[in-house]
Amino acid sequence: MRVKNYTVYRFDYNRQVRELVGELMERRRKERRNNNEDLLRLAQRLYSTSSLDSHILINPE
Repeated sequence: MRVKNYTVYRFDYNRQVRELVGELMERRRKERRNNNEDLLRLAQRLYSTSSLDSHILINPE
């Protein structure tokens, strides 16, 4: 099983800066069709401050 780490950022449009908010680990055995979309949805669920917070970004390490 391959483990990938992803860094989660929140983008602040006022200051034009990315703020580090957390980290995700992907532990899937094989690639799937929507890996990045699913991880982005998970990051938005875990790290958003409100339901309208769509400024969450993920970046593979």
